[in-house]
Amino acid sequence: MESLQGTGDSYRLLVTRRNASEILLLQNGSGWVLPRVEIQRQQRVAEQLASEVGRGRGLEAYCLFVSTPRTSARNGEAKCAVMESAKHNDKAPAGTFWIPPAVAMSCGDAGEGEAIKESLRELESYTRGEKLGPFARPGWLRELFTWTQKQVAPLGLRVTGGFRQLNASPTFSLIRLETDDCALWFKAAGEPNSHELPVSLLLARLFPGHVPRILGVHPSWNGWLSTEASGTALDEISDYSAWERVAEALAELQIASIGKSAELLEGKCKDLRLPGLVKLIDPFITRMAEFMGVQEKRSPAPLANSELASLGEGLKESCSLLQSFALPDTIGHIDFNPGNILVSPDRCVFLDWAEGCVTHPVITFEYLRRHLERSGVEEPAADSRISSAYLRPWAAFFSPDDLRRAVAAAPPVAVFVHAVAGDGWRTLDPVSNPALAGYFRSLTRRMYRDAVRAGERSELCLD
Repeated sequence: MESLQGTGDSYRLLVTRRNASEILLLQNGSGWVLPRVEIQRQQRVAEQLASEVGRGRGLEAYCLFVSTPRTSARNGEAKCAVMESAKHNDKAPAGTFWIPPAVAMSCGDAGEGEAIKESLRELESYTRGEKLGPFARPGWLRELFTWTQKQVAPLGLRVTGGFRQLNASPTFSLIRLETDDCALWFKAAGEPNSHELPVSLLLARLFPGHVPRILGVHPSWNGWLSTEASGTALDEISDYSAWERVAEALAELQIASIGKSAELLEGKCKDLRLPGLVKLIDPFITRMAEFMGVQEKRSPAPLANSELASLGEGLKESCSLLQSFALPDTIGHIDFNPGNILVSPDRCVFLDWAEGCVTHPVITFEYLRRHLERSGVEEPAADSRISSAYLRPWAAFFSPDDLRRAVAAAPPVAVFVHAVAGDGWRTLDPVSNPALAGYFRSLTRRMYRDAVRAGERSELCLD
């Protein structure tokens, strides 16, 4: 896979309190500066920022949004994370002071003052409603606590004020809320994932044993409140038998969804059924030829046009083979990873349904197999055992031989489904966004290798 450069990002922290009437500044010699932290890339930004502020400053705060002032963009300086103290009257940590914005803008050097000014201007645009984004406004966390208490009061629960923010942006939020009993999760999704709310509501109604219970909906925020499902994330479990349980539970969920495709599609699940996918193969191959053509690195080598043409034919053959087994379309999950799966003694719960879809059942199982390969779990005949666990519930309805052949045909199609589930492959400019273009090239090379292996297996079966 083409590598991503760098391991960390530096952030200025513009921490506010009292509805942004004061800003936290750090004394720096005779002047003042915004606090700074460095966090890891490709990990949750909001969670890391809150953790750093808590650990380094002893201040409980949450992220509103990340601003990139023009001065920072020009000078290659740190991004600016706009945050808010969770407590209205929280004391300033040692070496820092709460200072009015007008004073803060003149306390430091010109670049620091300009960064503060630009970030506050952006904050004000959200507060006044000029920009859309409920989670960029000061005070939204207090509003959330009040709303949540109304939802859970009939259940005899009391919100304590404890929280853990995982994701944050003006229109997205993921936050864990503590009560005097069980924990709750509030999630809100803006574009392009606004469909996750109706999908989550539908699945909670149709398959309550497989997804978290939803306690309330906040329509104006496009958010919902769920109970915290019991269990441990699959990626934190070393016992291989948990993977077998998940595979069997996935099959049971899919079987329960048979005959519900129309309802699932109407409920905003993505339509990734095989007939529609076949129509995307040729346009996708054409686009990937463009992506390969602008690759600058020598290694890994770009696929030649002849290899791409072979891939297109291989994908069509694999789709045709899958269709020939006449397995029904079912609920699917394009982001079916171990972090989205909770395992408890009595059930498995599947989370984060923004990538929920209707597709061929073995596609989702193939993602589970891929994650097992990368999990580091060492178990004799692991792939055979997890496949047997998945196919066991299906064997009551379909030929075991056909089921095994369907699983064997799935790998290249599963990668293809992942690649075309969004519009990035259509709309991306590979020159202006080389990192994402490299990701699509990597997916395509993986598809090609899988298609070659699928063809070799098919030839062996014919001999």
